[in-house]
Amino acid sequence: MPSHPTSRIPVLIFGAHIAALGVLRALALRGIPCYVADATSDVITRSRWYRSPGRTLAETDDSDEVADYLRSLDIERAVLIACSDRWALAVSGLPAELRSRFPSSAPGREAVEQATDKDLFGALVTRLEIPHPATVDITALSDLDRITDQQLQDGFLKPTSSQLHRRHFGTKGSFVNSRAAAARRVEEATAAGIQFVFQEWIPGPHAAGVLIDGLVDRNGAIRALTGRRKVREFPPRLGTTSSSVGIPLDEVDEAVGAVKRILADIGYRGFFNIEFKLDARDGHYKIIEFNPRPCWYTGTIASAGVDLPWLAYLDALDLPVPEARAYPRGRYALYEFGDANAILRAMRARRRPEGAVLRTWLTGDRALFWWRDPMPAVGGAVQALGRRLSRLVGRARRAPAEASG
Repeated sequence: MPSHPTSRIPVLIFGAHIAALGVLRALALRGIPCYVADATSDVITRSRWYRSPGRTLAETDDSDEVADYLRSLDIERAVLIACSDRWALAVSGLPAELRSRFPSSAPGREAVEQATDKDLFGALVTRLEIPHPATVDITALSDLDRITDQQLQDGFLKPTSSQLHRRHFGTKGSFVNSRAAAARRVEEATAAGIQFVFQEWIPGPHAAGVLIDGLVDRNGAIRALTGRRKVREFPPRLGTTSSSVGIPLDEVDEAVGAVKRILADIGYRGFFNIEFKLDARDGHYKIIEFNPRPCWYTGTIASAGVDLPWLAYLDALDLPVPEARAYPRGRYALYEFGDANAILRAMRARRRPEGAVLRTWLTGDRALFWWRDPMPAVGGAVQALGRRLSRLVGRARRAPAEASG
């Protein structure tokens, strides 16, 4: 059985990247022993607080597979925290027999499916009359016939599984400028087991994007609620937030109201990260995405005084959960590699980067580099360099073939 540095019940983290790293760091600073279940070589393995529970498991959304894995562990009891959509689905469907041994502050599987399945989520926000971008289900190539040429120019193909799409195509979705390009992408995605909805693109700068994070306890009470505004994202338009800044919640009343209605309607519990974008055409905040898990910035949010992993730990163990104080207005956070790429891309295009640059980098909380835990940043840099070299080698190999063709 793994040794515990304290008598506190440990945490078993299902995740590998920035969100999981933030959870690990926040809880380690509280003296909570943590183990990482994910079979990975990602940045979390470089953390000074990383520990393996002895046996690890590849990411899955199969609750039965995770249940078998948990039964095999020599850990008497542990709190579970899922840090990806697939892990969240798996943990949410665990059998009752395991929940006392492995408790979690998590919603039921039906609630997770309503958040992560684009069709179910679309039906949910439509029923609740929450403003959202217009969408068309794409289950076959013939569904593209329901989309006009103008709509093709003004929208994008949004996968029902963002993580699976990112693994295959490197983005959260696909813009297509012709019917032929749309058909090719649908065929490629279908072969990889990916389905799409076609979604209207809401115009406007990154600063029109708003992120609401928080945690709901076992009694349905929202114990933490924070608001951030996007500063930049990478890749542009369909990327991940690379920097953000804290805002007062009363600045985005419509979005906050929508969040509360959704959480109450589906009987939600646990972490949430919900994205909106202000549509200047009608003045409404349109809901974009609901992530039923910790976000990438969980570690920076904790650094700012809103320790969501700690609240989730207390809630999972049926302990009193205090109400977190407000996220500081004007406080910046950034994911270093993503934000550097966003800034460099703008400069190469001879454009001024959106939002504050010096203030973000000089004062912002960093998602990856911590002086107390520097090695994940080193590992991330090595990974980034490896990906870049791989792309360069690929281009060099393709060049002769293209020239001869």
